Amino acid sequence: MSSNDSAIGAALDRDTVRSTSRLLIGALAIVGVLAVVTLLPGVDRLVPFAPATFAAVATAVVALAVAGTLLYAAPKFALLTRLALAEPDAEGDARSDRIVENAGGIVHWLVVFGAVLVAYRGLAGVAVPVLDGAAWAYDAGFLFVALVPVVFLVARLTVTVDPLAELVADRVADEGSDGDTAEAAETDGATPDGDG
Repeated sequence: MSSNDSAIGAALDRDTVRSTSRLLIGALAIVGVLAVVTLLPGVDRLVPFAPATFAAVATAVVALAVAGTLLYAAPKFALLTRLALAEPDAEGDARSDRIVENAGGIVHWLVVFGAVLVAYRGLAGVAVPVLDGAAWAYDAGFLFVALVPVVFLVARLTVTVDPLAELVADRVADEGSDGDTAEAAETDGATPDGDG
């Protein structure tokens, strides 16, 4: 790899890390602001002509913002995972490339699943009182939405098992054979009476 390629790779790493961390810190700041807002007097009162409180509405808005941020950041987290696991001077082993790619996919779908859970928890305070007797529809809707990332997560995990097992077996077998080779070399160089 040329020095220009490594400079581009380093810039990509830094920019990706910076933008991803900015999104994560922003999401945490929004949650912190929500915690402060829920302490304000009167936020536990019902919104006029609605069965939800001001705090529930604020929580729903923040939950949507955080879920949207997580959905936007999911590909960036996947890219960071791939960059962190990729070996720059690797021999180009196809198995480890598949493991790195699948690890990125796993992180992507975990973040998407987290976004669905954040939206589910955050919107419950507004949606459940509005739906009243049909609150089961809220749970059922989010169940079906949450199944999408779970299915993709299971698929990524399933296709990662074989390459990961092969990589572990290769690493363990190589370590064992390196130790056997070193012991054989020591044994070959020694004489029976102990004079080396």
